[in-house]
This record gives sequence, structure tokens and C-alpha cells, in this order.
Amino acid sequence: MKLDDNGSASIEVAVLTPMVLLVLVLVVAGGRVVTAHAALDTATTSAARAASIARTAPAAQQQATATAEAALREQGVHCAQQQVSVDSIGFDRPIGQPGTVAVHAACAVLLADLTLPLMPGSIPLRSHAASPLDPYRERT
Repeated sequence: MKLDDNGSASIEVAVLTPMVLLVLVLVVAGGRVVTAHAALDTATTSAARAASIARTAPAAQQQATATAEAALREQGVHCAQQQVSVDSIGFDRPIGQPGTVAVHAACAVLLADLTLPLMPGSIPLRSHAASPLDPYRERT
């Protein structure tokens, strides 16, 4: 008795195509999250440096926020929710004593356009960076 293989290739393709597409979408989602996290780390580091150059705590907050937003925009990262906070307690230290300024950033990376049933709409990412203040620079 001889078995006929006619039509088996089309069945194999019909079974494997959804699995290949699923793997492809998961690779794209993973790449998007890794790329966004690297961009957020870069933006946070740049924001901390910009804040450390500022002369006052309010100016540090403004410069850090503007720098982080610009860096994320340049990297092409689109956040559903974006937050930048600056810990500028180092500006209160007297001249001659070292101080630091820290920046905390959060970004919710959008994944809703990938349209997988169990895929979340966004994934929250967080980053932190600190930069030293010049201990002998004038602070107001």
C-alpha cells in the first residue's frame, strides 16, 4: 500500500506561516523595547549632564527636561507617557563641597500597533543617571 503525499506541502505551509509571523512580530517588539531602553539611557545621561551645567536648580530642571525630550525625539522614540524628574539637592551644598544632580526618566513604549492578542499596549521603561556638580563653581 502506497501513501499519497499530494497536498501535504500546502498543509505544512498553512501550519507554519502563523508561527513564523508570530516569531517575527515578537522579534520586532523585542527590538523596539531594547532600542527604546538604550535611547532612554542616552537621554537620561545627556539630561543629567545638562542639569549639572545649569547655575540654579530651576534651570537644571528645565534644561534636563528639554534635553531628554530632544534626545528621545532625535532617536525616534515615541512614548505614550513620558516623565523626567530632577533631584537637584546638590545645588544646596555650600561652595567647596561636592554635589550631584540626578535625573530619573520614565517612558512607556508603544506596542499597540503590533496587534497581537496578548501583547500589552505599552511597556514602561525607567532610567537613572547622575552627574557631579563642580564644587568650586558659583551656585545661586
